[in-house]
Amino acid sequence: MSDHSQQGFSAEMAQARHRLQAISSLALQQFEQALMAYRDKDAALAQQVLSQLQRAHDFELAMDDHCLDMLSHTSSDRDLRLVLALLKAISDLEQICNQNAQIAQQVLLSSVTSPTVTQLQAISTLAGPVGNMLALTLSALQQLSVAQAEQAISLAPTVNQCYGAILRSNLASSDVKVQQMDAVLGVNWVARALERISEHSVNLAKQAVFMARVSSGQSSRVELQPRRPR
Repeated sequence: MSDHSQQGFSAEMAQARHRLQAISSLALQQFEQALMAYRDKDAALAQQVLSQLQRAHDFELAMDDHCLDMLSHTSSDRDLRLVLALLKAISDLEQICNQNAQIAQQVLLSSVTSPTVTQLQAISTLAGPVGNMLALTLSALQQLSVAQAEQAISLAPTVNQCYGAILRSNLASSDVKVQQMDAVLGVNWVARALERISEHSVNLAKQAVFMARVSSGQSSRVELQPRRPR
């Protein structure tokens, strides 16, 4: 690759990283607002979360176009792999925004019955490690920190344990009244959205490890776990 092409690629990569930081900030803010809206049954805040979804879609489209432009300055396996990793990362970030919107949607759907204090506590217990995973992952992606990425991945078993506890608790509640069923189903949907956010966070953490190793020249081939269908 010529010096001019390399400089062009480096400048476009820096711009791509800046855009990635912008959508990462949006995803984290949206996550926090969605949970606050669900906890407080705040319909206005839930609508605000939903209104941000188009912005996330626009970010993904802009990043797709940007990465295609970057390919014109890419002539090495290393740079090509970095571009592909960016495309995968932006896809996971958009999916996280979609799941945030699913949480907010439950606020608007649960107009008759609200979650009980116990159910809200269970969601809060699950949201804690999921939020930590997301924050660590986004920081790892921006800083290309393997340590932060591995710390985020290590929280996955805790998330799975909390998610399973919610499902088992709701299944065990055989005496739930009909008017309470909507709240139970809503809790399940919110728990599922949080579990999916953790899955996408794991994907992003792996991409952060991949990009860190490729950028440092340690390896141009990093085996990643198969991606789960959306």
